[in-house]
Amino acid sequence: PIQRFDFIVIGGGSGGLACAKRAAGYGASVAVIEGSRYGGTCVNVGCVPKKVMFNASHVMEAIHDAKEFGINVGDVSFDWAKLKRYRDRYISRLNTIYEGGLDKMKITRIQGYASFIDANTLRVGESQIVRGDKILVAVGGSPASLPVPGGEHVLDSDGFFELETQPRKAAIIGSGYIAVE
Repeated sequence: PIQRFDFIVIGGGSGGLACAKRAAGYGASVAVIEGSRYGGTCVNVGCVPKKVMFNASHVMEAIHDAKEFGINVGDVSFDWAKLKRYRDRYISRLNTIYEGGLDKMKITRIQGYASFIDANTLRVGESQIVRGDKILVAVGGSPASLPVPGGEHVLDSDGFFELETQPRKAAIIGSGYIAVE
């Protein structure tokens, strides 16, 4: 059976979720189709994980500077893997909060990637078909790869946040909001 909705949003990032919630608040039947994790770039591979890592570096800097203020701190070490586990748990909790917020508003969550069959009909995955009176495409973007020799050795921000071990050095190429933060 084909599921029918007043409004379908493709993309569970901040823009798509805001539109879905607004429409549901006005009484529309709404579905959000997301192929990955709810919250989009900011929550999963942008602002939020960056802030967790920035806060850890700020704490280390404060500990390093403590002796200037007469505070003696013993040996201090840093555990990248432990920070990554904490950061990943934190983000997972936010994903769950987003999902719960959609459920509370009776917004249908559909996991998968959508493609248009016609102006009002989508295929999600191999076999699920959904129809919407209105469909919003709010899929965000993705980083571009560098078309230069050696570009295959470059990580985008998504790849950086997946590193299991701390790199000895890192160079930031680009000036998008994630790079600048």
